[in-house]
Amino acid sequence: MRWAWPVIVVTCAAVAGGCLTRNERPSLGAVARSIAPVQQVEGVYLESVILERPVGDRFLDRDLWASTLDVGTPEMQVRLSENGLRAGILAGTLPPRFQTLLESDSETLSGRGLTFAMRKEEVLPTSGPHERCEFTLLADLAGNRTTVALKQARCGILVRPEAMPDRRVRVVCEPQIQHGERQEYFRASADGTGLVKYAEVPLARYQSLTFDVPLGRNEYLVIGWRAEQTDTIGAAIFGVEANGQPRQRVLVIRARQVNPGNPPDLPPISGAGRRPSVAAEAGRPR
Repeated sequence: MRWAWPVIVVTCAAVAGGCLTRNERPSLGAVARSIAPVQQVEGVYLESVILERPVGDRFLDRDLWASTLDVGTPEMQVRLSENGLRAGILAGTLPPRFQTLLESDSETLSGRGLTFAMRKEEVLPTSGPHERCEFTLLADLAGNRTTVALKQARCGILVRPEAMPDRRVRVVCEPQIQHGERQEYFRASADGTGLVKYAEVPLARYQSLTFDVPLGRNEYLVIGWRAEQTDTIGAAIFGVEANGQPRQRVLVIRARQVNPGNPPDLPPISGAGRRPSVAAEAGRPR
């Protein structure tokens, strides 16, 4: 499910046959191209699923990360850690407990499979809506922590996969939080001749916490938070409540390049998409 990106409202006076402008009327060349065989394009296929366990779960909070390879520069690793976030790559033989969780009906949710060809990026929701979301943020290691308070917050990770020459996929990840109510405003039209009315939900982007990861075909990217850092953005993005109990989430991502006409040679992530979330979230009280 994507964020509620801007909605454009345009008024057009109807004329005899409809509402086509000169630029919208198909040319002979466009008609000729429309009857030509469809050319499939190469792209990237990305799968994701969320693992969820009680906060402080031994595997999700500790053991899983002992099996991962670090991502990003040392400075980025420190910046993520200072904000309660962690990211790593699972390669080779998977930990048995990780495989068991992927195959579980009760501990996996929000499984998705997305193709990126015309689509360039997508937000993978991780938690929310939270009635109130408050956390501290350290955007610069040389700076000071600031306190952020948002209402009606919906958290997620924006992913932007890019094919690499060696058949790996570079995945750019950026934490984002939508918050508040939809707001309307006017913006100049594309041709600069007038104003267009937009409506969108405010979005907080945390570009200082953006990182990228090259993924091989059999590798998994896992993103989560440190349970002891309860006042961080990591807790806001990956912490939820179910039946009055705090729970901890980990986002699992796998990506591969696809060629037109070639069937996938990897099985889907087990458990992905088999059911909605088991957590009836009421937000994380602060």
